[in-house]
Amino acid sequence: MHAGTEAPGPSAVVLQHRDDAPDGVLADVLAAAGFRSTTVRIDRGEALPDAASITLAVTVGRDGAMDERGSQWVDAELDWLRQADRAGTAVLGVGFGAQALALALGGGVQRASRARHGWVWISSSIPGWISPGPWLAWQEDVIRLPPKARLLAQDPVGPQAYMSDRHLGVQFHPEVNSKMLGSWIATGHGSSVDTQGLLEFASREHRAASAAAHRLLSTYIQSLPVARR
Repeated sequence: MHAGTEAPGPSAVVLQHRDDAPDGVLADVLAAAGFRSTTVRIDRGEALPDAASITLAVTVGRDGAMDERGSQWVDAELDWLRQADRAGTAVLGVGFGAQALALALGGGVQRASRARHGWVWISSSIPGWISPGPWLAWQEDVIRLPPKARLLAQDPVGPQAYMSDRHLGVQFHPEVNSKMLGSWIATGHGSSVDTQGLLEFASREHRAASAAAHRLLSTYIQSLPVARR
């Protein structure tokens, strides 16, 4: 290494599946942790990097994308996540991403008995890291945990957070900011969305929800070995 040059910091790739579901709060958390991050629109057929060349893979998205299971881009993502696991690359899956991670690691996903679009409270085995809430749920499916995965949080609907080796899956949405929430509400889900209630609760509980989201995401990201890749 030449004098005066710095070793590259840790790198992250964000797998995005739709316009209204970017990395949101995660972008700030990754930047604060010194990660260089890029976004790949896998639904548009953009090329994924070599899974062994990055420190962290982040896969995000609203529920509903799993309805496209069997499509080319979903299959490509599942294959790539398996490559990341074999390469020792950590994966953070949020929302749809938590479902994709579960499938890639040998778990499953099934339709929930009823959709949920609102703020929820969960039972957490590690409340100092994953708060009981409030968390935004935008959930139409239920995860079946992969073999050897450790359940971290749940509610009456099913698993809400789990770890498998270095990977973390979170079914609820700590990454959602106010702009994203507004967009999700605007697209609507018929009578299942209480628009006024969602917005009023978000305004009232913004500080607590934001602090819990940053604690969850930053604690996980900062726990990763900073591989010089």
